[in-house]
Amino acid sequence: MSRRMGEAGTAVRFGLVGGIATGAHLLVAGVLLGFWPVMSEFAANVMAFLVAFQVSLIGHRRVTFRRRGRARRFFLVAASGFALNNGVLAALLAVTPLGGFVAVAIATLTVPVLTYVASRFWAFREPH
Repeated sequence: MSRRMGEAGTAVRFGLVGGIATGAHLLVAGVLLGFWPVMSEFAANVMAFLVAFQVSLIGHRRVTFRRRGRARRFFLVAASGFALNNGVLAALLAVTPLGGFVAVAIATLTVPVLTYVASRFWAFREPH
């Protein structure tokens, strides 16, 4: 029972840190698209990802997993999630009337579960 509670606590902390990082991502994307309407959604998404990655790495190291983890592995997890994010964004822009911030927001909210699993069991796994 305590192992499940510990895992649940880790998942909740991951969600909180991820929520903050996602908020940073959406804030940066919104500001960029709001102030520079000629900027593409993809360029805004890349810049927002780079900011959110830093927030996420620091938060997961200090709050979620409470260990350093492997920054390169976490970057691969985050970059893979970002690639999926951009795939969703491309699909939304290609097949729906959605665009701008709404499309970026939907794409950004699609990958957290996958990144949790990869972070927990690969990038920040406990040493043996």
